[in-house]
Amino acid sequence: MKTSKIIFISLLSTIAVLILASVIDIRIHGRRDDGKRSDFKVDKQILPVFKSLRVYNSMNISLVQNDSSYIEVSYLKDSIAPKVNYTIIGDTLMVNDFEKTNHRNVSVTIHATDSLRNIQLKKSNISIDRIGLGKLFFALDESELWLNQDTLVKSAFQVLDIVARNHSRINSSEFSIDSLGLVLQNSEANLEMKANKISGMLSDSSKIYVRQPREISLKKDETSKINVNDY
Repeated sequence: MKTSKIIFISLLSTIAVLILASVIDIRIHGRRDDGKRSDFKVDKQILPVFKSLRVYNSMNISLVQNDSSYIEVSYLKDSIAPKVNYTIIGDTLMVNDFEKTNHRNVSVTIHATDSLRNIQLKKSNISIDRIGLGKLFFALDESELWLNQDTLVKSAFQVLDIVARNHSRINSSEFSIDSLGLVLQNSEANLEMKANKISGMLSDSSKIYVRQPREISLKKDETSKINVNDY
């Protein structure tokens, strides 16, 4: 047998042994990761079911639909657990003064049931990482909203109504929606969602970028721009 062939066969055998060892290790010890997860600790604070959410002066907040309501805080194990300032009045959850610049390597996830209907943001940044069926109203003031539909939710979202003002921004990933209502005042929306119907009004140098819906009814003043992508 040629030397080159022997070397090639030896190399393949070594690779096979390494792969087998890795598989056995994963089965015994669980799935490997880069070690980052083990560096973080997660605290949960149980909440009553709420219908409204108000977020003020807060960053790095995520909202996820779930069967129960709670706040989940992730932070480095070696650091002091951050305090999330929140209060509950009636059926409204209020979160205040959680700024990303003051809480590095910290994330806050709010888990809400499908009872949630109203979200108000003031000088805040929030990401909706999983949304289900129903209707939601958003009011943004100097805020940024990210709408992300993950693969766990297959059905089309029904209705979104959004009022945004004072340099607010709205962004979305690609997902389906029945009806989208927008009122933009000196604000911008960059949307990849596929909507059956879009309606609303733009004023005070507002901008919107949307995909071509089945039906569209948008009004604007002379300072605003509407961009519709036909794809």
